[in-house]
Amino acid sequence: MAWRSFDIEAAHGNYGVDEGNECPICDKHRGIGALVGPVIYADELVLVTHRPLTEGTPVPGYLFVETRRHAPTLSTLTDAEARAVGWAARRAAHALYVELAPQFVFSAITGLSVAHFHQHVFARPHGTPASVPWSNADAWPDAPHVDACALGELCDRLAIHFVTEH
Repeated sequence: MAWRSFDIEAAHGNYGVDEGNECPICDKHRGIGALVGPVIYADELVLVTHRPLTEGTPVPGYLFVETRRHAPTLSTLTDAEARAVGWAARRAAHALYVELAPQFVFSAITGLSVAHFHQHVFARPHGTPASVPWSNADAWPDAPHVDACALGELCDRLAIHFVTEH
């Protein structure tokens, strides 16, 4: 599909091995399941993806930084993985700031539902009312939304920020 910034097979390769566990993020890394979204950046340690359209019509600018290795928490990352996550999260935040000019860019490592390290990096659009929770711009009915074509174009623009110096 044209909306992917990187070829799914090249980005996913043989990574995401979950050692027999059922892990939706490991499946995602193999290009399987509802969590598969456009790949913005991929290397041997981390992937950066945009939230997929399978989760409704997302507000643009909701990214995930995930380790390729099935590591459940921040404390279980290797030093190299932690450095790669930090670099990718900073690049993701910078890319969102430049491309979307949001009111804020937030980042969080939360949740108990999937035991595979993933960091959320997401934009809060300008004009979002204070009554909308910081972590849920989707709750704002007037938030900007994207279709597959616009999402692909955004991800292509975001990807540029991972290969240029800032």
